[in-house]
Parts: sequence; C-alpha cells; structure tokens
Amino acid sequence: MKKISIFIDHTGDDADQAFVSRIKDRLKSIKGVFSISSYTDISDDEAVNWEGLTIGAVKNADIVIPILSSSYLGYISDAIGMAFDQIIDSDNKYFFPILLNPSEWGGFNWIVRSKLIPENAQPLSELSANDQDRILNRLRTNIKDIILAHNAKQANDIDKPATTPSVGTNMVFISHDHDDADFAELLKMKLEKQGISSWIDSERLKIGQDWREEIDKGIENAIALIAVMTPDARKSEYVTYEWAFAWGKGKKFSQ
Repeated sequence: MKKISIFIDHTGDDADQAFVSRIKDRLKSIKGVFSISSYTDISDDEAVNWEGLTIGAVKNADIVIPILSSSYLGYISDAIGMAFDQIIDSDNKYFFPILLNPSEWGGFNWIVRSKLIPENAQPLSELSANDQDRILNRLRTNIKDIILAHNAKQANDIDKPATTPSVGTNMVFISHDHDDADFAELLKMKLEKQGISSWIDSERLKIGQDWREEIDKGIENAIALIAVMTPDARKSEYVTYEWAFAWGKGKKFSQ
C-alpha cells in the first residue's frame, strides 16, 4: 500500500521547529498509513544543496505544508515556487500554507492561488493559544480525511476520485462560515447517526479547484441545504452564494 507522504517546509530555526513539532504531534495521532517529514529531517548539513533537497521533497510529497514567515519567504527561490505551483495544479496532491508570523506574502503567486491558513490571513503568532489549537485541529481533520480516503481507495482498489455524492442519495449540503466549522462537523456527525449523509465544502474542496463549480455540483446533488447562520456567516461570500444558488435551484432550505 502506497503511503501518503506529508512534507512540512520551514526555516529550521528554533521557533519554527517548535511549531512543526506541534503539527507533527497532532498528525501522528491519525490512524492510517502515512509518513511525515520536515525540512530538518531531510538534512541538517548546511553544505548540501538545500534548494534541490527541498524541491525533491516537495515533488515526492502528497501533502505539502509550508510554514510562512518573512525569513522563510526570503529563502524561497523561483524554482521552489514552481514546485509549489505544481502541487497546487495537481489533481491528487494537497497544499496547506500556514502563516505563522507576519510577512509580505502578497507578491508570491503560489500563496495567492492557495487557501491560506488562517483564512483571514492573521498570523498564528498573533492569535490566542485556543484559536491556534482550533485552527491546527481543523487542519488535522482535513488531513485525516485525505489519508482515510486514500487508504480506503488503496484497500478496495478503487480508481475513482472521491468528489461529490451521486444524485438520488439522501445527502444534504451544509453551508457555514469557516469560524463555525466545529459546529458544522458536529451537525454532520449527528446527521450521519440518523443515516443522512452530508457534504461540507471545507472538507471536500481540493486546493486549486474552482470553488464555485464544485459547490454548484454539491448543491445540485443534494436534496436540501442547511445553512449554519451566524453574524459572520451572513457576511460570508461563500455562505451567501451557497444558499442563493440552492434557492435558485429550488432546493429545500433550512437555517
């Protein structure tokens, strides 16, 4: 069985290594066949070709997690940026850039094209410990879903991508703001206990996909839409688009 390979790229300084250890500790608790490595795992020799090692590690990985800071972005060459772009453009690889410390990242196309963590682009170092834990736990959930889907596909020898459920199931679409993800996950679990499957965009959409197209498919294949409405959700472009599209398609709607 082919292992899912996770590569975490960072500067190698003490603060980054401590943060990477936090991520590794969370991911190692996932049950499944996968491996985790970081920049300092592939080499601690400053004399080696670090750029070549980084590009090789990125190309061989299924999931890439760069830890962003001003120092880190200062190291990134055009060649490494191109390797990141290839991950983003891939149909079966995943890219989760994490903004750890304040930096001028807007000039890096591979960051602009990806779904930055946190989504509001506020550096994790400026957040409370509880907010950091919540964001890292959500990352763990996303990666866990990727690993479980990969391992299930390997075990059953199914060569079919897991996208949206087929029409005709009792699937519902759960629309929510990213800050309400924990509540949406709890709702999903309760629905599944009642035999009702659900589609949550935060766990299914792959980085680099056209989010409107994928959401359209999810809503069209659903029998109903449930919107988790909070003050932030009412301001969300995603939530507004989702319930408006569902209403236009004549789907049952609840909030």
